[in-house]
Amino acid sequence: MDLRLEDSEALPVAADINARYPWIQVILLSEQEDYTLLKRAMQAGVRELMLKPWRASELISRVKELAELYRRTLKKPGNAGILNQDSPSINKQQQAAKASRVITIFGNKGGIGKSVIAANLAVAAATRYKNQVALLDLDLQFGDISLMMNINPRKTIAELMLESGELTADLLEEYFYERSGVKVLSAPPKPELAELVNPYGVEALLKVCRQMFTYVFIDTPTFLDETTLTALERSDLILLLISLDIPTIKNIKKGIDILEPMNLLPRTRLILNRSSALSVGLEAKDVEQVLGMKIAAGIPNDFKISVSAINRGISFVDMNPKAAISKSMLELFQLIEKERND
Repeated sequence: MDLRLEDSEALPVAADINARYPWIQVILLSEQEDYTLLKRAMQAGVRELMLKPWRASELISRVKELAELYRRTLKKPGNAGILNQDSPSINKQQQAAKASRVITIFGNKGGIGKSVIAANLAVAAATRYKNQVALLDLDLQFGDISLMMNINPRKTIAELMLESGELTADLLEEYFYERSGVKVLSAPPKPELAELVNPYGVEALLKVCRQMFTYVFIDTPTFLDETTLTALERSDLILLLISLDIPTIKNIKKGIDILEPMNLLPRTRLILNRSSALSVGLEAKDVEQVLGMKIAAGIPNDFKISVSAINRGISFVDMNPKAAISKSMLELFQLIEKERND
């Protein structure tokens, strides 16, 4: 459908088609893209928004992609979103949800390396569980996961939250982009779209992800809001990143004070990032004493490899698997895997 600025009928017609014939996938062609239009289009059931000018090959390609996605949906009538409690598949789903693990990477101090750790840890997990690992970017205003994984997403978590009806595995597949065996759900491209994501949507998202993946890794912002707290509460393990500097230790101490009354400290593990950096007068044992927690693992400092990998849009685990920093990510995942099996 072609959305003309002087013609207001396109979206109502799209909504009517979606209500009457839900098997029809509507693509909207528009000369503009803004938050209001995007929100109205998704609420009307539009599956894709393409900006003019567009090439015929691009349109044909997207039509084929949407058709294939719908065919796959037809082949999976018993997906998690529509199962009832009497379904014979419910026990398998419950077992899968129990076996899966949600890991949130958190640190309430900027520049501590959360996104880098989250991306590379997910890739490390995918070396054993290819295509069974998800990476969710919940740094909704300034998320960098797409940049680090070399993804230019057409759809993000913001558009996912506008989907009508119950969230299902088949629907969620449309929003994931695969890199290095990891399925990535991107943060919105514009900060103002972050308001579309709410705690209830995040909770529903994690519920379905548990049924789809063995591991779900979550990158978070440096502040605690309702969506971040929802992710922390629904996590099996929280990796709290620290570094050997006073401002970071001060902020992390405040974070611990918040997590403690929520009974989240038993699930929290301290991870020392840039553990091999030059000494600044603080030792790991001093930090443990101040925070009242033991450091579970350390990630060595390798600025050159980290920045090079980010600039190339790949993980350093892929770029240089023999580097010490890459091996440390594999070792960290082994610790996570050990806790899962215990």
